Amino acid sequence: MKGDNEKGRTRLVAPRNTVNTKQLYTFYILKELSKGKEIFGNKVLEEFRNKFSTSPLPFPVSSSTIYDTFYNLEEKGYVKSKWIGDDFVNKRTKKIYSITDEGMQYYKLHVANYIDALEKNKAVIDMLIKMLKY
Repeated sequence: MKGDNEKGRTRLVAPRNTVNTKQLYTFYILKELSKGKEIFGNKVLEEFRNKFSTSPLPFPVSSSTIYDTFYNLEEKGYVKSKWIGDDFVNKRTKKIYSITDEGMQYYKLHVANYIDALEKNKAVIDMLIKMLKY
């Protein structure tokens, strides 16, 4: 009789952390910026809160993670930022972001792999659900 290692894996490895929110924010931000838009942190936060407001499970929308994602993207050279507003007339300033050539290249090279991983996780979850239904 062969051992488990000789037969191959005999246990199911279920997806644990199905969605890495930081990666999700990264690719969402780069996607929006790749359309030629300039965006800011609160806009992304609002988009996610609106999108997932009717979700059957709460989705962890975190302003600190969104801003940390922008910071990391800027550190890597994928986005650049500028401040808009006028302190002189007491108008609140905000930091808006645009994509760099490096950010566009990173997005184009890596988003398909992230989407593929999400689809594989979804397929496994769909199989698990099917197995448990009558």
